[in-house]
Amino acid sequence: MVEPISVQRLSEDEIALRYRVQPESLYYSSGVDFERVGDALRVVITKCAVGATCAPMAKSVIALDNSWQAEVHLPYNGARVIVAHTDGETQVYP
Repeated sequence: MVEPISVQRLSEDEIALRYRVQPESLYYSSGVDFERVGDALRVVITKCAVGATCAPMAKSVIALDNSWQAEVHLPYNGARVIVAHTDGETQVYP
């Protein structure tokens, strides 16, 4: 599981999802991919090899700093927000 994850409503149709990027020497997170599945917005945090070009659907809107936080802005229509990870899926909003 990627931790911590926080979600903030930015407007009627947009949310900000903030997550901690695990410091690794071979991979980094450039953003997230997402899809609408039933009544949920399913989010997958991308993992990209260092030196490779990755094109996530939503790129981080902030630069990584000492706290290793990334933030993406996603479309929102009131659905549940679920983050998929290696251990399964976790509802993170509402």
